[in-house]
Amino acid sequence: MNSLDSTKERELTSVDNREQLIGMIYRAAAEPEYWPDLLEHLYMMPELQSTEDHGHSDSSSAQLSQMLDAVSPQLSMAKNQYSERNQILLEHFNQALNIAKRIYQLEEKNHSLNSLLDHIPVGVILVNAKSEILLTNELAEETLQLGQGLYQRNKNLVTQQSESTDLLNQYVEELSSLGPNESSSRGLPIQIGQETDVQTMVILSPVNHLQNPSLERNASVVVFISPSRPDVELDLAAFADGYNLTPKEARIVNYIAQGMSPPDIADKIFVSYNTVRTQLKSVFKKTNVSSQSELASLVLTGPWGMLSQSSRHFDFTEAHDLNARYFTLPDQRKLCYQEYGSPKGKPVVYCHSILGSRLENFFDDVDLAKHLGLRLISIDRPGFGGSDYCENYGFVNWSKDLAALLDHLKLEQVQLLGYATGGVYAACCAATIPERISNMTIVSSGDALTYDSDYEATAKLYRMHMKLARDFPSMHRLFTNILDKGLHKDPNKLFKVLARDLEGADVELFDSPQFREKFGRYLKESKIQGGNAFSDEVRQVMSPWGFNIEDVKVATRLFHGEQDRHIPLVLAERFIERAANAKLTVVPEQGHYMIYRQWPEILKSVASN
Repeated sequence: MNSLDSTKERELTSVDNREQLIGMIYRAAAEPEYWPDLLEHLYMMPELQSTEDHGHSDSSSAQLSQMLDAVSPQLSMAKNQYSERNQILLEHFNQALNIAKRIYQLEEKNHSLNSLLDHIPVGVILVNAKSEILLTNELAEETLQLGQGLYQRNKNLVTQQSESTDLLNQYVEELSSLGPNESSSRGLPIQIGQETDVQTMVILSPVNHLQNPSLERNASVVVFISPSRPDVELDLAAFADGYNLTPKEARIVNYIAQGMSPPDIADKIFVSYNTVRTQLKSVFKKTNVSSQSELASLVLTGPWGMLSQSSRHFDFTEAHDLNARYFTLPDQRKLCYQEYGSPKGKPVVYCHSILGSRLENFFDDVDLAKHLGLRLISIDRPGFGGSDYCENYGFVNWSKDLAALLDHLKLEQVQLLGYATGGVYAACCAATIPERISNMTIVSSGDALTYDSDYEATAKLYRMHMKLARDFPSMHRLFTNILDKGLHKDPNKLFKVLARDLEGADVELFDSPQFREKFGRYLKESKIQGGNAFSDEVRQVMSPWGFNIEDVKVATRLFHGEQDRHIPLVLAERFIERAANAKLTVVPEQGHYMIYRQWPEILKSVASN
């Protein structure tokens, strides 16, 4: 091949690679599990080849760093300042990031709406002007599936009686034609079953009446279905207080909202029809309505209704961890922590991993800490779990926060146990507040990534995260939040991405449903405030730590998996060379996540110290 052909082939290859990279950029915007592949291809570019000297890089790398760090929806770049190739790629990257953010903003908006509707204590259905169902909450979905007076036929909302269906369609059409400043409601009693007189009340209101911009854009009418099941009741105490209703009047309102007629109410509560009418008139006057349907609409569409505790649909205990404890730091930040084991046992402070939280108690079906006489204090770092986020937080800040918490708990000295990145935080405490630390155990952690050989020994996804955080911190934060939001939609994709390039025992763990359940639970809690704290910690790990490992003089034991691809074994070996009193135990044929298997042995070692 002559030189002209060779040059042409290189040009074609360059174009092909560029087109492939551009295609990956847009694919990753729509399918976040491809972001790791995109990162890998970006770092194959000559401009992004790393050097062992973190403080210096070639000019093209510095230029691209400036560009990537500046990425935002308002990005504007000076022409001719950068190479044409980088200019084109960055423009596509920026467009793709905007696409991705827009996708997740819309999905979050829809998720928030679904979550809101599911917490409304009545069935809610959004329909368009043709009575086609656009969205339902859980209670409405159950009503449709069980055929409790309402059904979905093809896409349309119908009742079991043709007359009621015609009236329903008529009301929907009328309400859909209302102007933005007009409001009205319609009430429609629906019979449940062919052989029963039980009815439910359906209230129809125009969407503009709700004045909620988050609702489905094509929605015209919102349909509220009053509860007719015996296990779902309306607690109208707030409604009664708001309108100064008597207990008897509140009882009448509850039955009206359930679709009962005044004669049926009279029979149910064993009073005369006139008594019900008198009480109902008083309610109308106090609530400023003139009909039963208006009253039902006021109840069902207002903020008053809440499910009673007998409802099996809503259990809010998950949203409030009863085991979590909170401590207010001197700067008024909240620090969240949780204790395991024996309250009077040997105190051990646990520092969680970067993908975990205070919930990391790896054999949490058995209280091993209690059995071993340990008081395990697990603390969420700022921005993780329940602890308040703190900008520009570093390892030394953690030492100060821990000292404040120990003062609060009246603990003069504790043992430390740190896993992965938590091991660095533990080491910092041992170096900076040694008088508070009796000894330390570190699992799957070690010295900082320093040389290219260190990076080459790590899994690709982990390596890309580290390099991106080191070279382009702003891009890393944006990448982390997009990846985090996208992958949490499908946990299987999340595990598939995290399991990349792992070996042996770690691969087996990721195939285990029990491991996935625990790991997913810990990870979900860690990201409850978003991905900023995660991104900050990765960047912190890649920056000067603010302390020297040589200052760690307390007795330290390291446990490290022989096959660890996140924190290579060489980093643990360097740590014990630098620390004054450290010993290393290498666990054969185990990887980074060995703590899920070795937790009992590790706790036994801690208890014996």
